[in-house]
Amino acid sequence: MEANNDANEPWTIEGVLKNARIKHQGAKLTFLQAILVYCLCYFVLSLVFSSSFTTLASPESNDFLVENLPGIVLSLLLSPLGYGIGLLGIKKSAGLEIDYNMIVHPYRHFLPLLLLATLISLITLLGLGLLILPGIYFALSYSFAPYLLMGKEMGVWESMEASRKAVTKNFGRFFGLSLILATVNVVGALLLLIPLFWLIPISVIAFGEVYNHILRDIEAAEPAADGADV
Repeated sequence: MEANNDANEPWTIEGVLKNARIKHQGAKLTFLQAILVYCLCYFVLSLVFSSSFTTLASPESNDFLVENLPGIVLSLLLSPLGYGIGLLGIKKSAGLEIDYNMIVHPYRHFLPLLLLATLISLITLLGLGLLILPGIYFALSYSFAPYLLMGKEMGVWESMEASRKAVTKNFGRFFGLSLILATVNVVGALLLLIPLFWLIPISVIAFGEVYNHILRDIEAAEPAADGADV
């Protein structure tokens, strides 16, 4: 039997990690396939973009812009694919069947997700310029916006605000969980990448665990909000 936090109780870092460790069993290959697809797309497109931008650039053009614009465009275009990996974690956390080709599903919402990714990037960069800490806050608080946009059919700004408000209520725990996952994945990368075969699925499913808890809180608050408008 899978261990689960009570839906009516606040989630805990320990509970999320325990559930993610249990639920990643049998899913490692699917996550590996998804990550390989992402890396392959990134590699191929980076070659295409780099050569294209280099060809179009004039000798008098700004070197910083020429060097960084391909990466910026590439990151935005592949952002739905990255969200697709997160979607696998959300579905696996909810006990649903997953397949690596699900990572392309977010492209059904390509334009709003592109606008969303652009806004989040700009706001996060602005925050990082303001003593770094605001940037960390915005990066974490908008983490769930893409999935609210897709799953709840929210608008771009509506999904960002819903994510920010929900994460802010749990910010200390979410920051602690993110710090733990980032640390163990960095350590795993230093150990010849092999531990990432286990750590990445656990990390993504842990993200899904938090999202599903937060989603229940948002859905529970919706009737009260609708009633207040009457």
